[in-house]
Amino acid sequence: MFLFLGLCLAPIVRAQVSPVTAPPNANDPFGEAKERRSRETALRSVTMIRPNKRDPREQQAFLAQLNDDFKQIQIIRLSMVRNIAAGRSFEYKQLESVSSEIKKRAARLRSSLALRKDGETEQKEAQPDEFTADNIQNAASDLCLEISRFTTNPLFKDGAVYNVRYAHEADKTLGRIINLSESIKNSAEKLKHSEP
Repeated sequence: MFLFLGLCLAPIVRAQVSPVTAPPNANDPFGEAKERRSRETALRSVTMIRPNKRDPREQQAFLAQLNDDFKQIQIIRLSMVRNIAAGRSFEYKQLESVSSEIKKRAARLRSSLALRKDGETEQKEAQPDEFTADNIQNAASDLCLEISRFTTNPLFKDGAVYNVRYAHEADKTLGRIINLSESIKNSAEKLKHSEP
């Protein structure tokens, strides 16, 4: 079960005091889920770009959407990792669909989370315009790694305090996720149509 209690919307982030948690035990079958839930809960220590001047119901829906986006990119990544671990190649149609979903959710997270300083412009990460049948599977693996880098950023650890360096790293990683997923989606679409 994924749980998200809310995000701080004040312009100043308050330090959270909580006990230090040990890394998940390799023998604990629920360790990864507990760690993921902890990271989702820690999202509350990140401020939002938008001021808190909206209707409480609208605010609640906004927070629910943010939590859902964070959760879903992890679920999609987990499914992709299982395919990779089993040695199964991704079908182009599947790659097109999941990369489109990842891009949509990552873009929404990036525009909602206050990860850049005011006035700082979004940098476009350089990605290949097109992947071939030979390297699109590797690109899918790279996308999984980038999602993992984002969701395990120390900014989202339980008890974390807002840190400019970690926020900048999270923003850059989201940029790479967005650009890489867009390239994979476009390439998978072309490869799907070129299949015999």
